[in-house]
Amino acid sequence: MKLGFLDEAEQLLGDSEQCFLDLEKSSSPGAGAPAPASYEQLFRLAHNLKGSAAAVGFDELKAFTHQLESLILKLKKGELALGGKVVGLLLTCNDRMRQMVKELREDLFAKFDNTELMTQLAAFHSAPAPLAPKPATVAAPTHLMAKLHAETEAHAPMAFAESAPATGGSTATAPGGSENGVHATTVESIRVSLDRLDRLIDNVGELVISHTFIEKYRGSLGTLSEDATLAKRIDELGKVVREIRQISMSLRMVPLKSTFQKMQRIVRDTSRALGKEVIFFTTGDDTEIDKTVLERIGDPLVHLIRNAVDHGLESPAARKAAGKTPAGTIQLNAYHRGGNVMIEVRDDGGGMDPAKLTAKAIEKGILPAGTHLSASDAYQLIFAPGFSTKAEVTEISGRGVGMDVVKQNIKELQGVIHIESAVGKGTTFRVALPLTLAIVDGMVVRIGQERFVVPMSNVYESVRPKRDEVETGGLERMRLRGETLPVFRLADLLGRPGARPDPWNATLLVVRDLKEHPFTLLVDDIEGSQQVVIKPLGKDLDGLPGVAGGAILGDGQAALILDINQIIEASL
Repeated sequence: MKLGFLDEAEQLLGDSEQCFLDLEKSSSPGAGAPAPASYEQLFRLAHNLKGSAAAVGFDELKAFTHQLESLILKLKKGELALGGKVVGLLLTCNDRMRQMVKELREDLFAKFDNTELMTQLAAFHSAPAPLAPKPATVAAPTHLMAKLHAETEAHAPMAFAESAPATGGSTATAPGGSENGVHATTVESIRVSLDRLDRLIDNVGELVISHTFIEKYRGSLGTLSEDATLAKRIDELGKVVREIRQISMSLRMVPLKSTFQKMQRIVRDTSRALGKEVIFFTTGDDTEIDKTVLERIGDPLVHLIRNAVDHGLESPAARKAAGKTPAGTIQLNAYHRGGNVMIEVRDDGGGMDPAKLTAKAIEKGILPAGTHLSASDAYQLIFAPGFSTKAEVTEISGRGVGMDVVKQNIKELQGVIHIESAVGKGTTFRVALPLTLAIVDGMVVRIGQERFVVPMSNVYESVRPKRDEVETGGLERMRLRGETLPVFRLADLLGRPGARPDPWNATLLVVRDLKEHPFTLLVDDIEGSQQVVIKPLGKDLDGLPGVAGGAILGDGQAALILDINQIIEASL
């Protein structure tokens, strides 16, 4: 029961932080008075957290939340003015409760000293009243008021389950309830252990492998394959397997909303520390991604957002001198493209000057004197370890660490990052990530007698060129519909010996991703496409450059899943 409470508490504290940030926005000049509903929501969150902490015996957390609840009540009644200091204290308290929840996960009998924050809360409680006009109240529907009254009187705890989180809380309406005359559908959910979900995914993966094996050999079943009933059943099995795969994979998919909300706090704290004015907004926070990918993309996003505030945006004075508004804008976007999730961090700051980046790299000894780089290559310098354009080291930046970690973490997720920038206009970091790290739609290619899996998301198209469409001698190139593309031989990239077929007797995979220039990959042949389960390679082979994992093909044989972008980068 206590572990279930900690799961619920994390979600409630995340919701509370967003409410505090929204209140701060509404308290800014010209924003108008905060909506009464915001205070109501905050009060309910604090009250539920307090009652539930008491129910499971976390008395120190209950006492601390009670003090916070009293402060929110003064705001709700209009007895305390909402300002930056109040919101700052609310956020600090929220951070403290998150830390308490984190420590309770490690030790259910942990003790805490909250004297300093409790004293600050008490000081606001004793402030003279009223300091602000009392906000107007909004009447809630009768059945909701009755429900809230019952919860308040009984200090009813939340419903808990002794399991880890994979779904969100349930959303439901009262029996017979409706909104705007339209009957709402009741949606229920349960909490499922993440370990159970992982085991389910593993078994679904084995099911996919078994079905692929049956499909591959159905033609060699002899008279059995001629049985119309059996053939029909195999086809039906295929549909069921695909449906089960899609449903099971969707269970691991979670929206980016919680991660995007955390970035709002990062922008707030960083901009205040630097004395900058920032307008921050997001789009696509309902875009879903695998839970494992989501957990590992959080830190890189923090670095990108801080970089945008610190390096990307100019000071208010510099923006005014450049004819811009004092407040800079940072936009965080997410959307799907093919089999990837795209995440963008945009700013309307000063942009990056390739010449200055190159000069700084030469100054730091990263590049030899006299080096000249293209704009795209110069942008990549910011990912070099030890590289920073800051003259002084601050608490936020200047040490030359951070961006190199960003690129490394994204590579580990089989993702890529691309930069677009214009001096005086701003910079965009665009990250492409796989939807999941469990199952991939792959193209099985052959080099000699070996087979490899190339993710379908990497392949734009496959072609077999004519003799006059290929340039040989030195770097091989292919002309495709008026475009000239370099040809990379996969056998050479992987160091595989053997015959070197002429390009017009082989197959070329056209790769168009986030790179500035597309290219083609020469393979002997394509054997087909299939869904493959990504298998870990073990400690000895884990982290092998250019390899995303292993897979079992339809005939039961193993093959490596290739990370094409990493292979190409390593060869250049």
